[in-house]
Amino acid sequence: MSQRHELEKGSQGASRIESPARIDLRPELGIFVPSILVILLVALPSLIWPKTSEKIIAAIYTPLADRFGVLYLWLTMGFILLCFCFAFSRYGAIRFGRAAEKPEFSLPSWVAMIFCSGVAGAVMFWSIAEPLYDLTSPPQHAAAMSREAFEWALAYLLLHWGPNAWASFFIIALPIAYIFHVRRKPFLRISSAAEDLIGPQTNGPLGRIMDVFFILGLLFCTAVTMCISLPTVEAALVEVFGIKPAFSVQLCILLISAGIAGTSVYLGLDRGIKWLSNANVVIALSMVAYGALCGPTATLFSTFTNALGKMLGNYMNMTFWTDPFGGDSFPKDWTIFYALFWLGYGCFMGLFVARISRGRTVREIILWGMFGCIAGGYLIHGVFASYTLWAQQTGLVDAVAILNEKGGPAAMMAVLGTLPLAKPLMLVYCVFSTIFLATSVDSGCYVVSSVATRSMPAGCDPDRRHRVFWAIAQALLALGLLAIGGLGVAKIFGNLSGALMAVPGVILTLSWLKIIHKEGRRLIAEQTLQDLAEVQGKD
Repeated sequence: MSQRHELEKGSQGASRIESPARIDLRPELGIFVPSILVILLVALPSLIWPKTSEKIIAAIYTPLADRFGVLYLWLTMGFILLCFCFAFSRYGAIRFGRAAEKPEFSLPSWVAMIFCSGVAGAVMFWSIAEPLYDLTSPPQHAAAMSREAFEWALAYLLLHWGPNAWASFFIIALPIAYIFHVRRKPFLRISSAAEDLIGPQTNGPLGRIMDVFFILGLLFCTAVTMCISLPTVEAALVEVFGIKPAFSVQLCILLISAGIAGTSVYLGLDRGIKWLSNANVVIALSMVAYGALCGPTATLFSTFTNALGKMLGNYMNMTFWTDPFGGDSFPKDWTIFYALFWLGYGCFMGLFVARISRGRTVREIILWGMFGCIAGGYLIHGVFASYTLWAQQTGLVDAVAILNEKGGPAAMMAVLGTLPLAKPLMLVYCVFSTIFLATSVDSGCYVVSSVATRSMPAGCDPDRRHRVFWAIAQALLALGLLAIGGLGVAKIFGNLSGALMAVPGVILTLSWLKIIHKEGRRLIAEQTLQDLAEVQGKD
């Protein structure tokens, strides 16, 4: 009886949920124009005055990291706790869509799209480069190149790419999916998903600022990934074909990636992004299998197992280690950097996950999403990071010396060069990284164009020309960052994007809590009756 009462109580909002929405795929100028102006203000000076631009960017970023960096560690932990609370609570049964609606995409394709969009081509780079950086400047006051440094290196990599990386994506996706698929609002925007919290400001200055900050944060974050991926592809081409490293080579790779991304985003989710994601997962699994079989398989598995145990046993200490008395820069350079970097992607991935999750439940989104994405990252890191540490420790290659002398991309190619059929493997990596990057860019452009569209009900896609335009704008911003150059600058932009996205991420999380407080009981009652009806129908 109480369940029926809840349903009747919620029926007052049925017209709001089911009301037809008009379609207007023209750009929303209040979001479109400010975003483009800021991109031009960043990209053009970076191309014309790269050194001056670098100093200005560093001056903006440094106070943020020094004064507020630790706050982002607490935000990360808060997102993780909320994810598991909702996944294992009764609210985990809430379905985003109509009664008994089937998921739009199969589970493997759904996970592949999230993983490929979230990690891009940087996953392979960090698998090899980050452990090498950790050997030279180890965490937890370990001596450089010591046994402790080797053990901490992979453990911290697993920390940075574990639940800490993915939690914000899925908790932020929940209010967006609810507004889009349950209330069926014709807006795939950060501001619309925060409607329950900010009220009329959804279409006011606060809502517009949130949407513009979202677009800038996403494009900055994707540009950072491009600036990490492109030099590694260039380094692979240098090794295979003996060409001379040059900015023009990176520019050509950028144009190819932008072209693939533009074509994919033009084709849409089903024929473009899904196909690329599925193809790249196959390539990634093939590379993982090849590295595991050609390397010292038992040693790699032992190294990964040891690192996983060390990370799990010291999880809270590693996450919250800030070294306030020793002055170690590792927490700020890595743990806080990653917290900000993943927050920068948080709202974008939340929107993207929400868009492709029609018909899925809260529990499915969180548990399958977390498991699939963490497993994918750990497979790559478990093989290639373990192999990197083994190759360095046994003297097969002095990758640390190459890192210090020539940089991360050269060190990565040196490690891959120790495997059999190294040059074909490097070519496969070029394809892998380029497709990964294109998948991240095209899903980002899809989401940005959705945010900047006037009215787009569920089941619709943004205008194709609008999507392609954002692919061009993304390439222009990445070109500006490439002109400045350097991993340090890329990390600064990653942190800036996280700082821009932290406030909208918190607002969306609070909005979801308010939605659950207001409508959670009714939603659970509806879901329970639907389940009972399905069981009775089968009987």
